[in-house]
Amino acid sequence: MKQVSIDPQNLPQELCAGVQELCAHEGFCQSETGVRILAARGQKFCARSDGRTLQVEYTAPCQFFRALSYLKTSACFSIARAPAFEHNGAMIDCSRNAVPTVEAVEGILRKMALMGLDTLMLYTEDTYEIPEYPYFGYLRGRFSPAELRRLDRYALGLGVELVPCIQTLAHLERALHWTQVDPDLRDTNDILMVGEEKTYELIDRMFGALHGCFTTKRIHIGMDEAFLLGHGNFRFKNKIVPPHELMARHLSRVCEIARRYGMQPMIWSDMYLRAASPSGLYYDVPETIPPAILDAAPPDVPLVYWDYSHNEYDDYARLIRAHRQFRSEILFAGGLWTWVGPAPCYSKMRTASASALRACEDYGIRSVFATAWGDNGGETSPLAALYGMQLYAEYDYAADISQAWLAERFAACTGENPDAFAALDAFNTVEGIQARKTPPYPANSAKFLLYQDPLVPLFAADTAHLTLSRHYDALCEFYAGISSDTPCFEAMYRFYEQLARLLAVKCRWHEQAPAGTPQTAKALAALAVRCAQEARACKTAWETLWMSTNKPYGFEVLDLRMSALAGRFETAARQMEKLARGEENSLETLFCPKLRCLSDDEGKFNICVSWSDCVSACNV
Repeated sequence: MKQVSIDPQNLPQELCAGVQELCAHEGFCQSETGVRILAARGQKFCARSDGRTLQVEYTAPCQFFRALSYLKTSACFSIARAPAFEHNGAMIDCSRNAVPTVEAVEGILRKMALMGLDTLMLYTEDTYEIPEYPYFGYLRGRFSPAELRRLDRYALGLGVELVPCIQTLAHLERALHWTQVDPDLRDTNDILMVGEEKTYELIDRMFGALHGCFTTKRIHIGMDEAFLLGHGNFRFKNKIVPPHELMARHLSRVCEIARRYGMQPMIWSDMYLRAASPSGLYYDVPETIPPAILDAAPPDVPLVYWDYSHNEYDDYARLIRAHRQFRSEILFAGGLWTWVGPAPCYSKMRTASASALRACEDYGIRSVFATAWGDNGGETSPLAALYGMQLYAEYDYAADISQAWLAERFAACTGENPDAFAALDAFNTVEGIQARKTPPYPANSAKFLLYQDPLVPLFAADTAHLTLSRHYDALCEFYAGISSDTPCFEAMYRFYEQLARLLAVKCRWHEQAPAGTPQTAKALAALAVRCAQEARACKTAWETLWMSTNKPYGFEVLDLRMSALAGRFETAARQMEKLARGEENSLETLFCPKLRCLSDDEGKFNICVSWSDCVSACNV
């Protein structure tokens, strides 16, 4: 990492802690011979360096830290452009098995500061402590109050607002599934019982557990995707009530609790828009939202419009106009596409984000953030979110998200090789595997190719015409040449090298095994043994990466998946040995005719985000 010597001169107190941390970890050092740093709060953001002195005027501390990052690439520069947004940041999923360590979040915060981002949300469904509810987050790696207070202080020193993000209606399946949890709390398996006083006692404890841990008064209280709201135990105890009416009742009670704790809630917007939709979906809302639904949303609760999938500017513009009919402040949440398997889909992230951010700027949205979800096991490291976060920052400050500019800025803000990050997209972007246009989801090749069973290959017909092993051979060779002095990034590169190696040899198996004969079975048995070995090596590399950034809880799921894959290849090797000996063929599942499972008649692929959908046609 490039070292930059700086000589801070009477910096405002609010900057001193952040400068100290950047000097300790991010390639800066204090020296009387370094670049002289002068900074003051003002009415705008501007910075100018002549190689000897850097002068910065900032309206928020994160802008000062961004100005520092330019010293990594140029001694002389001038910045005068105002940011496009008032608030810009990210949300990290801490609820899908992977809960990042305090140290990992601190590292992300430092890089966010250099990018100029000012908001970080921690998405915690049940991964924080509520003393009165011991099963809430039990064995899930939940944050302690001390950890949250430490992160809040650390973020504050870097000019980043740490915002709690919880769930107060749906998405609570892990919290509610314990038999020891009071059944009166459940409407459905993941939705709280609206109107039940025990529900509001729990929510009161949620706020009580968090309000002393954060400096901010803002809190995201979720309330999204409550698809069966009022249709579980509620309807048996009461009657069928329109979801937007239940939302209004429940939100009123939750906001009352929030006010007692001096906190300002925001919520996801989708349940209101679904109520207006003729199909109950989120994005096909009419031009005019019915007044009853508009009135159900309180004007003092900001609505967060989330949209990760659309590619076209006009789609975002239309939906922003729909949101503008509400009296509430509107925020926007885009997606970093980290939730589709072991590698992110950056090309999808780039296309969707470019259109979304332009629409947000044009329509006056003042606050945006990028979500890094970890659906189905937290398979992608939170470190991978940094590349997309850089894109959000560069659109905001420079109106430039070109590959070259993004690479320069990423190297400056993270100290890592931008090509190593950009190449992660190649795990999913494979020649011959094209995504369908509707719905506008990417094809996540790395996941379905990784987990496809060797003896029950669900996607054999989808990929029969493709030779994919060479693609991953090249990717393995590329990552073998990448390294880092920072242990967590080094672990990340070694994992992706091994993942590519495993995918290459596994694709070779799927290319050759369906045509196996007694004459070729011996060689196929050896290939299966090799696949099992590479699967175990990949599991070990994955464990090293996981432990470098996450708490140990949750890795057992990936351990089981990869152990199962290795075990199935061991079974495949035994079956091929039997075939080679001329014994009764028990490979019917491999040799029988196959149907398309993931692609349409044109050969265009759908997304496959669930491990269980990759491994068997049976119920797993």
